[in-house]
Amino acid sequence: MSSSKALTIQSKGIFHGLPTIPEPFKGLRAIVAGASGMSGQHMTQVLAQSPQRWEKVYAVSRSPPSVKAENIQHISIDLLSRPEDIATALRDHGVVADIVFFFSYVQLHPEPDEPVFGSADRLCEVNGRLLQNLLGALDLCSIVPQRILLQTGLKTYDVHLGPVSIPMVESDPRTNVEPNFYYTQEDILIEYCKTRMLKYNITHPSWILGAVQGSLMNIFYPLAVYASVQKYHKRPLLFPGDLIAWDKAQPISSGTLNSFFHEWLVLNPDAGNQSLNIWDGSDFTWGKFWPVLARWYGLDWEPPQSGTEYTEIEMPVTPRGYGPPGRVRYSFDLVDWATAPDVLRAWSVLSKEHNLHNNPFENVAELFAPLQFSCAISWSWTVSMDKARKLGWHGYVDSVESMRQAFETFAELRMIPPIPST
Repeated sequence: MSSSKALTIQSKGIFHGLPTIPEPFKGLRAIVAGASGMSGQHMTQVLAQSPQRWEKVYAVSRSPPSVKAENIQHISIDLLSRPEDIATALRDHGVVADIVFFFSYVQLHPEPDEPVFGSADRLCEVNGRLLQNLLGALDLCSIVPQRILLQTGLKTYDVHLGPVSIPMVESDPRTNVEPNFYYTQEDILIEYCKTRMLKYNITHPSWILGAVQGSLMNIFYPLAVYASVQKYHKRPLLFPGDLIAWDKAQPISSGTLNSFFHEWLVLNPDAGNQSLNIWDGSDFTWGKFWPVLARWYGLDWEPPQSGTEYTEIEMPVTPRGYGPPGRVRYSFDLVDWATAPDVLRAWSVLSKEHNLHNNPFENVAELFAPLQFSCAISWSWTVSMDKARKLGWHGYVDSVESMRQAFETFAELRMIPPIPST
């Protein structure tokens, strides 16, 4: 017979069902590695809200995060440096950590014959080294955390390569279709913790939603750029995919909700040495969202039309090992759209008019290709949250409300023009 357990939940703005963390957790110190990136900044922001619980948060990154609070201290560190150099920086700042949150990631610029994100082997080597270097520095400084959390993503299931067994569950075996840097990082962390009798957590978010100055790598920023330029040209908001992609549910993982989850997870005594999925818990399809986005910008829109000519690409593998491979189908390519001269001229005008701080057209393929992919996939991305719920997690946010909040923040940060009043 299972024992009963009372849970107290709360709402914070648009985020609901959040756990109330018990009072005994006070005076904790944390390292947030990758603190200037999108996930790292949201994590730092959430920890900054509870200075009694988080007495000191060491924000480790090359550039400082935008979060300013008394309990946040930035330490400028390149995690591709030698462990000895990282250790020196940690010692110089007197770092002691109860918890380590790891969000660092290096995006490679692909060679001419490589995929848009660079070769799988190089991604494994570089991102594995990031984690290995920090862990080595912890040893050199005799820093012994109670818990180390590593954020990976749904690519751990190889869902980006084609159909997988759904819903995706944390106990699913690795497919090993190609080298996966998440596997490299997981193996490094698990072995490190095993040999030192430490506990870890590994989390798998989906498309991460958030707005952070200087961090452009998410599918929602290029979407905001696309809508802004279409508004400037007074052109309809066209969807590049077909009706299958239009109707296909995709989980969204809002950065703030992820961070509330991560804080709760590392302090949950029952969750040590666990890997868990995390997403908003809100059903999202492009078909439901596209009219909403068009309304925000006062644009005409239409669903994919029968008789439209599509380019179709068949994925080279089927990660689950049976059935047909996945297909992506699109009527136009947002990467090509982003290189059109009239689009670049429009952004130049908008940038000067609104004093925008970012140029989303510097690395067009890297920024727009993930959005194009998300709008054109034909296979399911259904994710199980059963494991987290059994541990007591009930956090939720309406992904469309979270999207609106992110777009407004993009505008406040002058990453896009203001959203028109509608």
